[in-house]
Amino acid sequence: MSAWITGIGVIGPQGKGWDTLRQSLAKPKHCFTHVPAEWLQFTGAPDAYIASLSDEANAELKRFETVSTDRACAMALCAAEEAWAQAGLPTAELGAAHNYRRGVYWGTGMGGLHSAEAAYHRLLVDKTALRPMTVVRIMANASAAQLAMTYRLQGPNNTYTVACASSAMAMGEALLALRSGRIDLAIVGGSEAMLAPGVMAAWGALRVLSTRRAAATTDLACRPFGSGRTGLVIGEGATVMVLESPRHAAARGAKPLAELVGYGSTCDAGSLVHPQLDGQVHAMQQALADAGLKADQIGTVNAHATGTDTGDLVEANSLAASFSPNGKGRIPPVSATKSQHGHLLGAAGALEAAVSIASLQMQAVPATLGVEPLDPRCGMLDLAIDAPRKIESLDYAMSNSFAFGGSNVTLIFKKST
Repeated sequence: MSAWITGIGVIGPQGKGWDTLRQSLAKPKHCFTHVPAEWLQFTGAPDAYIASLSDEANAELKRFETVSTDRACAMALCAAEEAWAQAGLPTAELGAAHNYRRGVYWGTGMGGLHSAEAAYHRLLVDKTALRPMTVVRIMANASAAQLAMTYRLQGPNNTYTVACASSAMAMGEALLALRSGRIDLAIVGGSEAMLAPGVMAAWGALRVLSTRRAAATTDLACRPFGSGRTGLVIGEGATVMVLESPRHAAARGAKPLAELVGYGSTCDAGSLVHPQLDGQVHAMQQALADAGLKADQIGTVNAHATGTDTGDLVEANSLAASFSPNGKGRIPPVSATKSQHGHLLGAAGALEAAVSIASLQMQAVPATLGVEPLDPRCGMLDLAIDAPRKIESLDYAMSNSFAFGGSNVTLIFKKST
């Protein structure tokens, strides 16, 4: 059984709204800027590129910022408002029997890290007392709890924290819960907000960020699969979807925007930071088997592709091994949209799931920006370079999320009919 996606809400570097995301994919551009100059006073803070919320999105976010909401939590509530309204759902009364068949499946890489850094600064630098709601702002499950309270979702309330695969795993686990009959409806997705000097210094120490020293302009900041790639660009945002069983959605007259039909999940069990080909291949094979599909039925793949040398190369080879073993078979057209919106870490899987759904609706492969010249080691890939490419009969899209810690998640989406 598939899950029907009946509502989508987005807030991120491209702006606020599902329609805004689709428009940005149709006319792609970089959403990058530099870290604020004042951050550079802190030891180790890199002169890096970032993908922060647009001015429009920041203005929208203010309605959801309270003493008990971290920035990531406010983003979750903002995106959920759009998804819930698009799904045409009324807010239930607390205690209604059906509420216990509605849950939250949420993903975040580092939870309320934005608030955690602010708290440490307040305590250790400013020498002032911490705010009373510090703990509930920081806890990783804060967004899921706030979503449950807002929409009276009294069923399972689960938060997945598996680095960059977090929100993709949340979506896959919600699919399993819907199939099992445990729930009828779920809010799923992820949010991340960690653009702060201390966090950036930590990422800088890993030597994976694209900096102004390595890339002179924003156009060169994130170049997945390109021979000139210099690293990843950290972004912030949230994507929320309403997933329902087909029976539940049809009974209330809802129509799907797309269907989630396949889920694969593996762990490399090999390295905290270096991806492994076999784990990625098995995740893709699992998702195909789960969906009951053959590899040649996939019309496009949204690659994890962060713009790091090792990560991109391993993924290129895992795509070849999955779709063209021994050189037999065809790798479907691939997109690497982090070149547009940056890497939203724990929220990346949900955002790129939305990108995959937009691809199905637009019948087009999104653009990968800045890839030329293509790394010859990734020459087996077919990329839509700098502009989206129309495709006839695009029925299925695959989305990959591969994470530190070795977690690999693959999702497959089907065009709604």
